[in-house]
Amino acid sequence: MKNKICLIIPYFGKLPKYADLFFESLRNNDNIDVLMITDATVKYELKNLKILRMSFDALRNKIQEKFPFKISLEKPYKLCDFRPAYGYIFQEYLTEYTFWGYSDIDLVFGKTSIFLTEELLSKYDKIYQHGHFCLYRNVTWINEEFMSNYGIDYKKVFSSSINYIFDELLGIQKKFDYDRISTYKGWEFFDVNPWKYHLTRVTSYVPSEILTNDFDFKHECFYIENGHLYREALKGDRLIKSEFLYFHFQKRNYTINNKSDNFYLTNNGTLDVEKSISSFNIDEYNKFSTIEQIKLNLRKQQFVWKRRIKKYLFKKG
Repeated sequence: MKNKICLIIPYFGKLPKYADLFFESLRNNDNIDVLMITDATVKYELKNLKILRMSFDALRNKIQEKFPFKISLEKPYKLCDFRPAYGYIFQEYLTEYTFWGYSDIDLVFGKTSIFLTEELLSKYDKIYQHGHFCLYRNVTWINEEFMSNYGIDYKKVFSSSINYIFDELLGIQKKFDYDRISTYKGWEFFDVNPWKYHLTRVTSYVPSEILTNDFDFKHECFYIENGHLYREALKGDRLIKSEFLYFHFQKRNYTINNKSDNFYLTNNGTLDVEKSISSFNIDEYNKFSTIEQIKLNLRKQQFVWKRRIKKYLFKKG
């Protein structure tokens, strides 16, 4: 492969059990390397996984050395705001790569080579726009685009404890759009709405022309088969099948129940494939539940008010 990709993923503390899904899916995608900066015990031995042992304090000091002003980095979650600067901060680890990026670990990759083609990587300087997965061409002027004068000032972001979501559409992407830097803005991933029990996609900032093109279905389910990530959906009286780059199951207490490499991705965890999908059983793997939805509604209210209090009362993100 002409283009080489490296995802930079700092993670501190004990890895969640669901990380197994991320790393096992990484095993099936040798076109992507991961540089994981962590103090955690990592049991996975993959040829495309590199571990950089480092404490959170040491990482904070390393980032501080890159900037002449005082940064605010009290907790690991704040690292999300520093993501667009990873190419600048970690440049010594990226010399062999044409693209660098970042990713969450609460996701499962399908076959990435189907989507991250040589044609796509040659055409665009930035691939995707979201914090859960994004790639940047590894050249100096791209790596320093976060310093652009347009939009929110990176110094304000990096020196504040507030989380600005700088790694997303209203942060770094605004700078790329203003400076007309080519960005691929596809939606070949399934970003699960964390506040819906029934698996459905996040629709925020999705263009209207995308929403009308089989973006989501009332009856749909998801599974991994031979490393590929598929969705089966009921459209009228027939099932239609489509393939995705990754499945992002954010904010769910996901459990690993599969013992084989082919499995369903259900509301709360994985299940081995024991029977094929039909219009009669499709909802078994993506359930509806009024009780569970009420619980999620309450959790959402707690989450929103807690964040508002921290942001506006205590001036923290």
